Amino acid sequence: MAYLLTAGLLLGAASAAVGMTIDHQSRVDHHSGPVAAQYRGTIAVSHQQVGAVAPAGKMSTLRCRWAANMVVDRHAVAASGATMTRQIEREAVLKGTRPGWCSTHRAAIAQEVADRAADMKGHLIDLAQEDHEALRNELDRIHGAQRAG
Repeated sequence: MAYLLTAGLLLGAASAAVGMTIDHQSRVDHHSGPVAAQYRGTIAVSHQQVGAVAPAGKMSTLRCRWAANMVVDRHAVAASGATMTRQIEREAVLKGTRPGWCSTHRAAIAQEVADRAADMKGHLIDLAQEDHEALRNELDRIHGAQRAG
């Protein structure tokens, strides 16, 4: 029986539930003209059941590890009308652990992630700032290709 329980815990180790989305808009200055960039971060919470249920009178090690991961879609439009898209992933922007079964904590974990939406927005803004250099490089390649053509 304990073997079946352990096997069941291993099989259910990595379930994910899609949560909220967060948006951010920014403007990137480039010598070819201003670029409007929109960033949409989608939060997915993964749960991992770890530990084991102990027999009566012994301490259980059962707990739920969780992590909120962010997948960001960037959609930018240059002054020339060129569109540049990119997907960026950021793992474990929030994470935690709770004692017991993951199934009993999913709603509380989702609420904790929602309550920390300001933190998630901050991660999205930081990621957008980091992406601006990559966006400028893409614009340089496009601008160079247009001059050569």
